[in-house]
Amino acid sequence: MDKRFKPLSAIEQMEERRALFDELAADPTLPVPAVVRKIRTTLRLTIAEYAKVCGVSARTLQDIERGESSPTLATADKLLKPVGMCVGAVMRKRP
Repeated sequence: MDKRFKPLSAIEQMEERRALFDELAADPTLPVPAVVRKIRTTLRLTIAEYAKVCGVSARTLQDIERGESSPTLATADKLLKPVGMCVGAVMRKRP
């Protein structure tokens, strides 16, 4: 956990995660880099810590968050799996 933050209680952690899921569900068109950064910062993890949890390199995670590279579906799945999410398709409604 990022040492800059005061530790959260278990109840506070659950509230933060619920708010995160609600926020992400409200905007399904959010770009992948923004989703990954939002997840990581909500969990209060550094890039190195989240990369280790996900099983990707810190450099890969850093490049994805900056928007310098696009993750493969397998990598995107690894980045979402620790929070119980999976890769999905977003369909736009036609006018």
